[in-house]
Amino acid sequence: MNQTAPATVRSRLWWPSAAALTIAAAALGATLLLPRLFSDPVGVDPYVLRLTGVAIALAFVALVWSRFATVRPILLAVAAMTAAFSVFAGGPQWIENISGSRFDFNTQVLFASAAEALLTAVVAVLAVRTSPSTLRPLLRLRRFGPTALIATIVGVAVFVAVVMLLPATLLGREGIAPVALARDLPLQGPASVLQSFAQELQFRGLILGALDRVAPPWAANLGQAAFFGLAHIAVVYQGPGAAFVPVTIVLGFVLGWVTQRTGSLWPAIVIHAVADIAVTVGVIPGLYGY
Repeated sequence: MNQTAPATVRSRLWWPSAAALTIAAAALGATLLLPRLFSDPVGVDPYVLRLTGVAIALAFVALVWSRFATVRPILLAVAAMTAAFSVFAGGPQWIENISGSRFDFNTQVLFASAAEALLTAVVAVLAVRTSPSTLRPLLRLRRFGPTALIATIVGVAVFVAVVMLLPATLLGREGIAPVALARDLPLQGPASVLQSFAQELQFRGLILGALDRVAPPWAANLGQAAFFGLAHIAVVYQGPGAAFVPVTIVLGFVLGWVTQRTGSLWPAIVIHAVADIAVTVGVIPGLYGY
């Protein structure tokens, strides 16, 4: 079975996908920024529900209107990203509202991360089942050969080496209590793995997998990496953490390249998980002082 559409078809299909990704980014950016420009007292709600509503509306149009079938995978990927993050961001509070003080915060985050991964997987199945055969995203979940294993080991080793070589003050590693690591890591570690699986399936699975069908590998990878960085600007890195946005774009490009070269999503998932665990338990607490 062909992995991509024929070259003549690809030349006609790359621009609708690129346009869909650009329009989705512009719509989400406007949704995020307009309330601030007009001094909306509510501002950007903490659970990114506005972004999710816009993304789901775009995906719904692509699902029900056959004319937009060519961009359906891209818009479903954007919907998966925003909806899953809303579930993750709002999950701890929703769990607390339902269960009271039965679960501590780390347990709430673990449950929310599981819900994020599950929702992303459901949307991925929907994208594959509803997209034209030549445009189905290449999720790359069924393959993990020797090349993928080597890439995983090397990628993790390089990431850890780079982090350890950078000054501790730059990464906020100083002043992190060992007791906090012992307390938080048993739950934050699995939560980070689930979050990494969800994000890799969203960006390197759905978005890159859809763009790889219609664009040259370098262009597909650049597109998903840029969107990956923009998404982190909107919902993750603020304050001292804003300096990590360019790093996020580069990391997204590297993970995309690894995915394309190995034909497997799993190396990116493992490397991303290691990065997230390092940031969650060793960088963010140092930067913000908790």
